[in-house]
Amino acid sequence: MKLSFLDGHTVPRWFWPLVLGLNLLLHLPFFNQPPNSVHVWRQSNTMAVARNLYEEDMNLLRPRVDRRNESDGVTGMQFPSYEWLVAMGYQALGFHEAIPRVVTWLIFAGGVLAFFALVQRLSGSRWLAAVGAWGLSWSPELFYHSINALPDVLALSASIAGLFYFLRWYQERRPLDFWLSLLLTTLAGLTKLQYLVIGFPIAVLILRDLWQRRLSWRRDALPLLVFAVVTVGCTLAWYAYAVRLIETSGLADFGLELRPATDVAVAIKTLTHNLISDIPELLINYGNFGLLVLGLVAVVRGGYVRRYWFGPLLAWALALLAYHLIELRQMSVHQYYMLPYLPVLFLLVVVGAGWLAQKPKWRWALALLLVAQPVLAFVRIAPARWMGGAREVPTELFDAATRAELDNAVPDSALCVVGPDESGCKYFYFLHKKGFGYNESAQLFEPVAGGQPYLANCIHRGAQYLYTNDTTLLTQDPRLQPYVARTVKQVGDFRVLALRPAVSAPDSTSAR
Repeated sequence: MKLSFLDGHTVPRWFWPLVLGLNLLLHLPFFNQPPNSVHVWRQSNTMAVARNLYEEDMNLLRPRVDRRNESDGVTGMQFPSYEWLVAMGYQALGFHEAIPRVVTWLIFAGGVLAFFALVQRLSGSRWLAAVGAWGLSWSPELFYHSINALPDVLALSASIAGLFYFLRWYQERRPLDFWLSLLLTTLAGLTKLQYLVIGFPIAVLILRDLWQRRLSWRRDALPLLVFAVVTVGCTLAWYAYAVRLIETSGLADFGLELRPATDVAVAIKTLTHNLISDIPELLINYGNFGLLVLGLVAVVRGGYVRRYWFGPLLAWALALLAYHLIELRQMSVHQYYMLPYLPVLFLLVVVGAGWLAQKPKWRWALALLLVAQPVLAFVRIAPARWMGGAREVPTELFDAATRAELDNAVPDSALCVVGPDESGCKYFYFLHKKGFGYNESAQLFEPVAGGQPYLANCIHRGAQYLYTNDTTLLTQDPRLQPYVARTVKQVGDFRVLALRPAVSAPDSTSAR
């Protein structure tokens, strides 16, 4: 049987219906799930900000979190572009758990289309572009997050599209391409700062062409200056503003600092795990790993150093390596921080696939690797993260009926003390409450400024109810009882307790 789509030239008409249709079909059973599984805290915080935009104020400059103490919840974070899109969905259709997942998947699909266009621009081959788009669609990490409430998917798609439109403008000088690139690149950087890394291949391309006198400084200086000032200036201005909001509010739900490794042994362990596990298994898919290796060999041995795009793409890769080292502490468990690497990694996969397609006797291997990718992505992600109920979320919060009971136990406007929850956001999001959080129950009785126990301080600042599922605290710790007026609701291990007013709250010695 002759497989014409493996000839290195032909892209069949059914390619896009297959890749996007199959991807959507495999995700479809999970669209109605609430946040669940790995990095559920990040999903919860993102969806809480979106819900607060929808319910309180659609002002993009004033994003609000749930763990807000007695404040209005306004704090600094990355630019809430994704959260605002989700809030717009809520405005149009009402609050539904599926809306963030649908919004993310549509953004993901746009990113796949943009990557196809970028690879075709770089290689001149629709077939190689199709291989790249197919591979990107089945990155297990992206397969997981392509229906999660994760701003990184918007930043990734916007950065790929921004780079594509810049390169097309650079070669063809169509004004619309310039403005689209400016908008998308700025959006990528605002949404997640690390996606401004696409500026490195752009800068190297420009500097090289200036050196080789391929650019007219008189003609090109102004648009290039505008591009640099707007993309970098807007992004840095926003993050400076966000840091100031965090300092003003004292609400540090979103970390905006650098996190390099502080221990050499830990750094080596993290880098080793990234190389032998995260990249082949989660980032590119085992079905692409062999193609990646072939691509690296082809680049080294095939004279790619002399290619037009080699220098800019090498700069892109080196900038990503520097970013990885700067954020190395995050890379041990936060694989979504490595999503910016996908375009560069899949460009190498494309090179490897192109080399293999030129070997007719090995095309069966190429076909096998391509067919295996959706299977491997689904098997790696779906059973472990979406099937089997609640993952990293208490069952009472994951189940819609029990969650509604807990939500409706007290008014949404009442300030609550909620925990124990190390994330500071999961319980708040699922319970649809605002107020004071705590990581572990012992924290409730630790003195804070002024010498008051933390729980007494929360009551003094307006807390009316306590939500907790710590059965040891509820049944064996006598220090809690003087603060409790009555039990409002019990659902599974969770109890909702009405707290005594501040005038009745004991001091730190009365419960001893």
